[in-house]
Amino acid sequence: MRSLSMNFLRGLVAFALLATAATFGASPVAATHTIGTATSCQNNYLTDVAGLGIICHVTVVNTINATGGSATVTIHECNGPASAATNCTTDKHTLAAPVTSIAQCNGSINGGGTTFDCTVTVTNNFVGISPGEVAVTVNECVGSGGGGGTAMTCDPLSSTTSAAITQCNSSSSGGGGSMTCTASGTMATALVLTINQCNGSANGGGDAVVCSSTITNNALPVTAGTGPTPAPTSTSDAGSSSNSTPLIPLMLVLAFGGFVLAAVITTKRRGVRI
Repeated sequence: MRSLSMNFLRGLVAFALLATAATFGASPVAATHTIGTATSCQNNYLTDVAGLGIICHVTVVNTINATGGSATVTIHECNGPASAATNCTTDKHTLAAPVTSIAQCNGSINGGGTTFDCTVTVTNNFVGISPGEVAVTVNECVGSGGGGGTAMTCDPLSSTTSAAITQCNSSSSGGGGSMTCTASGTMATALVLTINQCNGSANGGGDAVVCSSTITNNALPVTAGTGPTPAPTSTSDAGSSSNSTPLIPLMLVLAFGGFVLAAVITTKRRGVRI
């Protein structure tokens, strides 16, 4: 009986000490979040095939907060004969970081007699932080519309290096076609975003090109469910995390209680022997 009691007490003490050591050793890793995800649609698509039509509409909704953010991207694309691109798909993606780069419809369908419709619509929702809006920079319609007889409308017609929107450059130069390109909105200093589309495309002659880009920035207040999620705190810092702190005193109490109980039983055993 004495052996059984002592073994039980030794086991209790060992459990308390091991549990305490395990608690000190456990350390959740602090969460990290890197901004920077890119999406693309139909770059370098069938460069030398004539009489084709493509449609590529990309819609991006970014949510940006103090710790990073997320994005929802919808891509609607259609392929088929010119002016009859009816083979369509729509895909929706949820990303763990805001989209910062969109590249589509570049170096595509240069075979002649094509129809080309590409748009990008971006909405940036800044939650609890200021977007820092400034006028969007545009590099558009540079070196395009050659070959003669091309009706070209560009809003704006602009040549700017390192622009936020770069589109419709070196395109629709086969002659006898049309090109309409528009760029609008603002850009945010709090999130650097670039759009690159419709460059080096539809140069086969008789092509119809429509490309547009729009960037909208919204400043939203922090409300329930929209604020940043605090990262777990590492117990390697000076302060322990709330997950581990309450267990330490409990383990110490268990260990001390085991020692006290062992001493009481030992004293009683000695009393019986006398």
